[in-house]
Amino acid sequence: AGVVKITSKWFSFSTYGTVMGIISLSYLFGDAAARQFLSVLIAHGFGWRGLFYAAAATLSALLLLNVLLLKETPRSLGFEEPPVNPSNLFERAPQSLGSLLRTFARSRPFGLVCLLSLGVTLMRETFNLWTPTYFTQALGLTAADAAQKSALFPLTGGLSVLLAGVVSDRMGRDGRAALIFWGLLLTTGALLVLAFMDPRTAKTGPIWLIALVAFLMIGPYSYLAGAISLDFGGKHGSATASGLIDGIGYLGGVLAGNSMASVSISWGWSGAFAGLAGAALLSSGAAAAYLWHQRRSSGRRW
Repeated sequence: AGVVKITSKWFSFSTYGTVMGIISLSYLFGDAAARQFLSVLIAHGFGWRGLFYAAAATLSALLLLNVLLLKETPRSLGFEEPPVNPSNLFERAPQSLGSLLRTFARSRPFGLVCLLSLGVTLMRETFNLWTPTYFTQALGLTAADAAQKSALFPLTGGLSVLLAGVVSDRMGRDGRAALIFWGLLLTTGALLVLAFMDPRTAKTGPIWLIALVAFLMIGPYSYLAGAISLDFGGKHGSATASGLIDGIGYLGGVLAGNSMASVSISWGWSGAFAGLAGAALLSSGAAAAYLWHQRRSSGRRW
């Protein structure tokens, strides 16, 4: 949320998608880099205490760099702040926290984005948690192979985030809404194929289908607490928008744990993927409503 706030001061609304696409790689490529960094330390004999010291030292170095280099606004360097999205919800700074929250509560498109965050976070966290288990139980991979193959999900997701960010900046006002809708609709199809595919006869098919799901879903997912939060909040409410959207989304993340485990035990992996396909379809319905609102406000037909 803090990064979103600073981004609203430094970058024009015409580049929100590209900028937040790059920043969003922190939880995709950044996650992979952090794991590799820690694995190197473990290989050199670091124990748990040593890893915590190394993490603390790394964070201290990053803190120092931020204190020295990061500025809240370009005005501190004598430059003008770039323009925000003219359709953001705040013409002026809200007078109180209650006024800020009421503005978001009255916005139907914002409510739809929160619903999208709930559904898509459920799907993303399910794959983050259960992909290695699926690869070992259903495909018969070793634990090492399963861990290696599961890295395809964040890798293709990161490529999707970059591509989606750049493309949405070139598609106009409703570009992000359109990409979310079509991405989730195609995700529904890919999940249905996974649900009916026999992993015993198709060893590599499920692996590449899961990578395809990441490519179709993670790019649109990255918009929600990033570029779309900037679109809604501008300079006065973007951090709050990001916190609300992400916070509601992680309620879906809670369901990705025991709930999905119960489904897979009762109905097998096919039932779990069918359930995720249902979540993707419902989310695409919310995306269709959001796209309709965006096109209506811009005077375009469906």
